[in-house]
Amino acid sequence: MTDEINRPKDVQINAWNGERTAGDVLPSRTPWAQSQRLVPALSTAQLAAPQEIDERNWSDPRIGWGVVLLDNDVLSNSDRSTAVDAPPAIRRLIEKRSNAPVLRWRSSLGQGFLRRYYPDGNFHDLSTLAPKVGTGKGCIPQYLLLYGSPTQLPWALQYALQMSLFVGRLDLVDTALDHYVDALINDWQGQFSDPKAPVVWSVDLGKNDITWLMARAVAGKLWEKIDGNNDLVRRRRIADTSANGSSLVASLTELSPALLITTSHGMTGPLDDDVRLKSWIGAPVDIDHKVVDGTQLQMWQPSGAIWYSHACCSAGSDSVSRYKGLLPESGTISTVLNRIATVAGAAIAPVPRALLGAEKPLRAFVGHVEPTFDWTLRDPANKQVLTHVLCSALYDRLYLRYERNPIGWALQKVYREAGAFYAAWQDAIAGINAGEPSMRDFALYRQLVAMDRQTLVIIGDPTVSLPGIA
Repeated sequence: MTDEINRPKDVQINAWNGERTAGDVLPSRTPWAQSQRLVPALSTAQLAAPQEIDERNWSDPRIGWGVVLLDNDVLSNSDRSTAVDAPPAIRRLIEKRSNAPVLRWRSSLGQGFLRRYYPDGNFHDLSTLAPKVGTGKGCIPQYLLLYGSPTQLPWALQYALQMSLFVGRLDLVDTALDHYVDALINDWQGQFSDPKAPVVWSVDLGKNDITWLMARAVAGKLWEKIDGNNDLVRRRRIADTSANGSSLVASLTELSPALLITTSHGMTGPLDDDVRLKSWIGAPVDIDHKVVDGTQLQMWQPSGAIWYSHACCSAGSDSVSRYKGLLPESGTISTVLNRIATVAGAAIAPVPRALLGAEKPLRAFVGHVEPTFDWTLRDPANKQVLTHVLCSALYDRLYLRYERNPIGWALQKVYREAGAFYAAWQDAIAGINAGEPSMRDFALYRQLVAMDRQTLVIIGDPTVSLPGIA
């Protein structure tokens, strides 16, 4: 390792506020990056189960699937072992899945525990850092569906859980929830999305913009894999001047892809219009700087597609950004993030909410709650892109042997990568404390990468997979 990190003068995030890309000069010293706070990701728990157990088989009681609900002190302990206070669709899903376990979370537990009640009124507070996996007593299922908004079950809880478990989230109600749950129970029967027609859509606003790097490090690397597979006969890439909203929607309606990959800015503006800002949070911004919102996308019935969107806040927003304090409060990045936190708060973004609740809904939406930085996409020492784990998750593992591999399982190595960078961050802090000032930039960089990976989330059930390829 070199003694000094290749430190950029400034950084950008993949956010478009209606006028420009958010970017700032990197400060010479950032106490935020050196803060020695407890991070759930530091768990060394191994995700791998014993060799004879297939982690993809969530129906195996040694693996398991369950639901996490907000605890409810109005109910008896016995009732809290069930989903009696959940909507009928959630109760129906639990019943269809062999009366799967119901776990509860309460703020007093912090991020490291879930509570499991039992019919006899007893309960266990179960560690999520090194969980005993399964559906039996004292166990936490490997696959967890959080049902509730991020104001009820915080994003920080999802970040912590997915370091050792396979986690997704739903925050739908009424007809939208029925649409998703009915499709999930019936495995999207009667709805067609084509696994042989993956679509990759990437916006490139020039070499001085973060979209240039995303188009190469994410969309480009994934397209190399996809384009090398002749079985994917209807594959399509939309790039350069063609990467507008109209071409995206036209390709979606024509091809009905089972896998959609998009890279672009996420809309984070206009900063002076609360209504539009809230309604557009995280929506893709096309080559013409126009937002591709739910109104356009309603022309497409996802019919069980999985969408990965690499854009700022594509999955949602939080009431306080985890990056708060990274850069000066007067900078463009802090201004954008603080405004999002104030206006949108902790919420799932409008686009995934609409498509997961559509008449023919998405299977899953994968994206970031926070922005991602240009600095975290490349190794600062040799400039090599650092997206191979992500690309492997979204192609190699989803398409592995053309079997139906759950999205939660597919993404596990991304979260392991987050844990590795958190560990490296602690090493850098030890170096700072030992009198090595050059480690300050390493600490900042490593924590930034770790948080980038950790804030990638699944909206939808973690057991869903691409349709099988005949």
